[in-house]
Amino acid sequence: MAVEDKIIIIDKDNKEEEVELVTYLNTRDNMNQYIVYTKNEKQPNGDIVIYISKLIEEDNSKKIVEINEESEWKMVQSLLKEIANA
Repeated sequence: MAVEDKIIIIDKDNKEEEVELVTYLNTRDNMNQYIVYTKNEKQPNGDIVIYISKLIEEDNSKKIVEINEESEWKMVQSLLKEIANA
């Protein structure tokens, strides 16, 4: 990213954490939105770890939730491949 976008997320233990926003993903029907972010952690091979969570609207604020369904993961992976191949 040329410009770093920092956002604050609140984890399931209610702790705030500043992370770097990579991108947002929207499903083709615009019914679901996902957030891709990093904490700039490195894997042993040097790659940066990224996280992807579903973004939902709740009580007039946005909340991130884990993606638990295999079919949803496959759809998100498809969206990422489209970006990579663009």
